[in-house]
Amino acid sequence: MKKDVYYCIVLSDSQLDFLAGSKYGIDRMKVLKCLIDVTVIKETKCEKKGFAITLHIGQAALSEVELATRLGYDKKTVSRLLDKMAELGIVTSEQTNRTSIHTVHCVSAWYADNQKILNPHYVSVKERHHCAGEIGDNGIDKDGIAADVSNDGIEKSVTSACCNSGQPSLSLISDNNIRDEDGV
Repeated sequence: MKKDVYYCIVLSDSQLDFLAGSKYGIDRMKVLKCLIDVTVIKETKCEKKGFAITLHIGQAALSEVELATRLGYDKKTVSRLLDKMAELGIVTSEQTNRTSIHTVHCVSAWYADNQKILNPHYVSVKERHHCAGEIGDNGIDKDGIAADVSNDGIEKSVTSACCNSGQPSLSLISDNNIRDEDGV
């Protein structure tokens, strides 16, 4: 479905450390990749078993059972991984009566057909830092996004990666230049 799509993924040190780690043979980055692969880059109507919803850019409809089956992992393992990803602010998931709606927060934009598609659900590390006053004792702000600030309130460094799959190099995108002058 998605041909020649490039991703601008922005991760904090703690998010990257979590995704790079592996416990009991579970590839955490594989879970994120699977979610990103099914995330829509244009508004899409989704119908499953008599349930209909409109997915917006940056969202995916995939139950934990479906995700576990695709990955070959146990459903409880996938559920725990999604909970930890939500805690770290990578994705959030909302259960419906038929499926789960996952919202990806770590992808700032996609490039498809030579067009930049901004993710309206992207939460920059800088924005998470500015919300530090609204963050509860559990490190989660009022919107359910994990803050990425150290104990002394100083923002952690950001790792940005734009994958280009062997194509001509795309410049890395920072939080400061994701929206260029022409509004795209």
